[in-house]
Amino acid sequence: MGNAEKVQQFMSKELTKNIAFKELQGLFNDKPFVLFGTGMSIAVNDIFGMNALKENLLKEITQYSLSKSQKEEWSRLEGSLANDSEFESAMNNIKDNQLITFIVEQTGKFIAKQDFIYSQKILTGEIIWPASTLFKKLVEGLPGTDRELHVATPNYDLLAESAFFKNGIPYNNGFFGSLYGSLDWEQSKRAITYADKTVVGKKQKTVIREKKHIAFYKVHGSLNLFLLNDNLIENNSWVYNKPKGIERLIITPGISKYEKLHKYRSELLGKYDNAIEKHNFFLFLGFGFNNNQLNTNAILDKLKNKNSNGLIITRNSNSKIENLLKESKNLWLICSTNDKNGTIIKNSKFSKKLILNNNKLWEIDIFTRTVLGE
Repeated sequence: MGNAEKVQQFMSKELTKNIAFKELQGLFNDKPFVLFGTGMSIAVNDIFGMNALKENLLKEITQYSLSKSQKEEWSRLEGSLANDSEFESAMNNIKDNQLITFIVEQTGKFIAKQDFIYSQKILTGEIIWPASTLFKKLVEGLPGTDRELHVATPNYDLLAESAFFKNGIPYNNGFFGSLYGSLDWEQSKRAITYADKTVVGKKQKTVIREKKHIAFYKVHGSLNLFLLNDNLIENNSWVYNKPKGIERLIITPGISKYEKLHKYRSELLGKYDNAIEKHNFFLFLGFGFNNNQLNTNAILDKLKNKNSNGLIITRNSNSKIENLLKESKNLWLICSTNDKNGTIIKNSKFSKKLILNNNKLWEIDIFTRTVLGE
């Protein structure tokens, strides 16, 4: 039976709960590349959403010492937003480098303030980061011959790192050092090894093994990444109280992200690009596909043209997700119904979507327990 006939056979079948669960479980026979977005932080609190950042920037940027031309640029952005332009599209109008620096400074200050509150709550167990259970399950399920789960995010905050630490999930973000960390993936990897004593013949031998861990890519920078003497460093002591004159490396919405990513791409994204090429299953969590830079990479090519498997789990679908679903044969979507009390499951091989009432599979912990098991 050819591929076209197989697709037609699926299209004529009703998507039932049993079929959906079996198909979803089957995806995880392969190790996923995981990409999570702002939705994972919004699930902790809406303050991490783009709307909250937009309102903060609109309120605070005018408090900086702006030149006449900078004020004009910012005024044009305000006009675009007043005409219902998307925030990221409107930010493309910002060209002045000093104004971009102010935006980065204020963005970092705002996100860091929220991160200070909610990272502490995650560490103390007052709140739970929504994907903690899933990541723990995925890492613990890694085979002994492949001990690295590749995970990427455009988020600046440190909520995921706090959750990894809280749940005892080792992770490697490429930085090696104590107070001042420099980017060195090999040295960083050695820091998550352990000595395993094993018997070979009649002799006991010590073998150095990697812990099962997450390779973590902060593709738009992070609250704890800075430029010092034009070198990229990690410094956790500066996250909430950055010294004056030190530039935080976060790639803000708008065109500035492309300039920065081009300059630091080999440092921030080299290993990330290589990891994508080696995967055939991509798992998206709270990711809305609104990021133009990330949307042009090899992941979409694999989904659309190379029939790679994919699964999107998000609260709200959007037109970009729906179009991607139509163009990708092996992509699944789990999202909420309009009333947020039910779940919609979709795949282009089936003519109709599956609706599960009073079931919130789009919440990551519920999906993990219900579909993948405890």
